[in-house]
This record gives sequence, structure tokens and C-alpha cells, in this order.
Amino acid sequence: MQDSAIAQHELLRRTLKDLTRRSGCAVAFGGLTAPEGTPLTGFVGTHGRSLDGLLIEASQGAGGLAMIDHKPVATTHYRESSVITHRYDREVTAEGIVSLLAVPVVVDGRVCAIIYGGHRVATQFGDATMRETLKVAKAMQWELSVAAEVDRRLALIETDGHAPGDPDPLARERLELREAFAELRELSRAIDDPEIARRLDAVGRLVMPAGPRAETTTSLSPREIDMLAEVALGKRNSQIADRLGLTETTVKSYVSSAMRKLGSRSRYEAVISARRAGLIP
Repeated sequence: MQDSAIAQHELLRRTLKDLTRRSGCAVAFGGLTAPEGTPLTGFVGTHGRSLDGLLIEASQGAGGLAMIDHKPVATTHYRESSVITHRYDREVTAEGIVSLLAVPVVVDGRVCAIIYGGHRVATQFGDATMRETLKVAKAMQWELSVAAEVDRRLALIETDGHAPGDPDPLARERLELREAFAELRELSRAIDDPEIARRLDAVGRLVMPAGPRAETTTSLSPREIDMLAEVALGKRNSQIADRLGLTETTVKSYVSSAMRKLGSRSRYEAVISARRAGLIP
């Protein structure tokens, strides 16, 4: 599975955990939407495997209706609801779910995921529950949209002005240099010997490309440079956190600080500004 797909599934799992914590739902599950529908791949609080891998098709069940309408669908008594089709009754009731809320995660007008919160007793989904669930869905939507934009912009950066379909013969070399730079910075942080760490930093500077650099008075901290070096490789915050042994919140804080110092409105703009200033390759 590609890194981006792994990151999306990790995001789904975090979202479902957050959903149960914030909404009070006893069970949460969901999936990332594909052309053929939404296969359920993430679960929190389930007892069995009746929902595992179930493909939710457009207009079918609560999730399928949410997919079509681009808005939440709530059912206090799932089996008795006249609003939805009952194609998935067997799988839902096998899990003991009585009340179910389905919420679409929409990015640029396209449903990218469906998340569900449920109870095993008849429960009204009040305003507070709905508000918290929508916040969780909104957070997932934001992360997916940022990831998509970073991927798109970094793909353009890799060609450095080459038109689509006109591959840059040096793109592979530049990517290898950026990977080496990020690796050297990580090693220098993991070394206790200050002399070896200093030498690793010096080697890291050797992979910086020669050429004119934009004049800037901006000074980034070593950790902020570490973050942008990883972002430049297309890494998500969760991946950077795992790689560098930090919390995701800490990574977000460093990236936000670097963006602010560079006067950038997004991660990809920060990468571009840092490269122009000769801070990262």
C-alpha cells in the first residue's frame, strides 16, 4: 500500500477514535470512498466483524443516502426507518446497533469518506452530539484537503517549471538529495556526541544545491527546518511525528511556526520559500 493510502487509513482510525470520545457514541466505523462505493475499513467499539469490508453503495442505507445528499443522516431506530433503504440491516443489527448517524466527509464537492456513530440502545442524536460529530468530520476534511493540496503542489515543485508530460531528468536526483538531507538531519538529532552531530549537520549542508538564493532575514529553528525537510518529501504530520519521535500536535506547531516566519499561507508555500532561501534542498 502506498504511503498516502496508509496515511489516509491512519487518519480514518484517529477520526473514529475522536468521534467516540467527543460524541459519546458506543461504536464508530467508516471508510474511504472509492469509485465503486465506500468499503468499511475502520472500526472502534465493534464486537464482531459483520461490518468489516462491507461496501456501502450510493443511495443504500444511511451512509449511501449521506453520500448522495452530502449531509448527515440520523436514524433513532435503524431497522424501522422509512428514510433509508434496508440493504445492510443484517450487518448492522448483527453488531447490535439500534441508532445510527452517518456523516459524509466532503472535499471540493466530492465525498471522500463516510463516518458513522452508533448506539446499541435507541438514542436521539441531539444538537450537542451532532455538533461534535460534524467537528470531527470537518477536521478529517481539512486534513484530507491539505494532504491533497500538498501532494499536488509538491508534484509541481518536483518538476521545477517543467510542463506536465515533460519530465525533468534531474527530478530523481533532487528527490534523492532531499531524502538524504532529511535523513542526515534526523541522525544529527539522534546523536548524543556534539562533534558527530556537528559533522552530520555540515554534511547535510553539502547536499544543498548551488545557485542564487533569495535574500531573506528569516531565521528558522533547527526543528522547524527538520519539519519542512520532511514536508518537502510529501510526509503527513502523522508520518513526521512517527519518524521523528514527536507528537502530531508538536509537529503541527513547528510547521505552523515555520509558515508564520516565512509569511506562507500553506505548507507548500513554506517549502517553496524555504528552498528559495537556501534553508532546505
